[in-house]
Amino acid sequence: MVLKEYTKPLTLEEVKQPTFGPREVLLKVKAAGVCGTDLKIRDGLVPTKELPLIPGHEVAGVVAATGTEVEGFREGDEVLVSFYIPCNECRTCLSGRQTICERLQGRIGFEFDGGFAQYVAVPEICLIPKPQEISFRQAAVIPDALGTCYHALVRRAQVKNGDYLVVVGGGGGLGLHAIQIAKWLGAVVIGVDVAEEKLNLMKAYGADLVIDGAQDPSWSKTVTDYTRGLQADHVATFIAHQPSIDEGLKAVRKGGDLVLVAYREAVQFNALYGHLNEIDLLSTRAATKADIEACLKLVTEKKVEPVIGKAIHLSELNDGLQLIKDGNIKGRLVIDIE
Repeated sequence: MVLKEYTKPLTLEEVKQPTFGPREVLLKVKAAGVCGTDLKIRDGLVPTKELPLIPGHEVAGVVAATGTEVEGFREGDEVLVSFYIPCNECRTCLSGRQTICERLQGRIGFEFDGGFAQYVAVPEICLIPKPQEISFRQAAVIPDALGTCYHALVRRAQVKNGDYLVVVGGGGGLGLHAIQIAKWLGAVVIGVDVAEEKLNLMKAYGADLVIDGAQDPSWSKTVTDYTRGLQADHVATFIAHQPSIDEGLKAVRKGGDLVLVAYREAVQFNALYGHLNEIDLLSTRAATKADIEACLKLVTEKKVEPVIGKAIHLSELNDGLQLIKDGNIKGRLVIDIE
């Protein structure tokens, strides 16, 4: 599926099979996840290479061919993909923060053609072996849906046993995975969303308390009451919604943190309130390869579960993007590519 013009539907086309370098593999795509970022890519709201572009950054498949210098993988290996291509040599990479690599080569599905296709070229350093007990659908969504949440909660916010965590947008494709990871960490989880169906999903995946933000717009008071006045150690926002960010700030305890997982070009932050209460404003970017490998281990050990809401065919991608835009997906959307 090719993006030729921003804000326009992608087109299903026959294209040349990708070329691949000596340290790359040609991957036959079996499944590709679709998320809100793909909607932003379509609408030109995040940087990509010059169009045309084949998006798709959540990829799992089978190695179809290998470059001459590939040593760790061979034809027929089943893999999932860490879509950032870091240098692994700069200061940030050596500190374990490869998603903010100072010499980032790019990202699969952004600066390089991605997985909304039958084949994609992938550097060997981005490949992670897929265990047999994990399906291709599950493998496709782990790097983003689980990895992003792991990076935000474990690496950035450093959530620990007994912490109070509020997950804003907890009934969405990321939020449901954040709830599971938080429960694995031992946190007390408060989920905030709208619509009964999403409230029920948050309960099903482990939230200790769920709040309907539409019925209780001043939900920070409910958080304060539930925590017996302690307030939340962390508030993670999975929607870039200004009233939710404002309310989340009110819900954070002195010395706590507000974690901005969802993003847009600008949001407002009451800096005086943050200063007086020493509240940390944490940004977070995707997941490193190590984060993804940790998530894969959690899945194989059945500590967390990838939530697949719907599977579609490649030709149905535009309809799938509309489902995401309308908020009509329960969990993650996956494309079966055969």
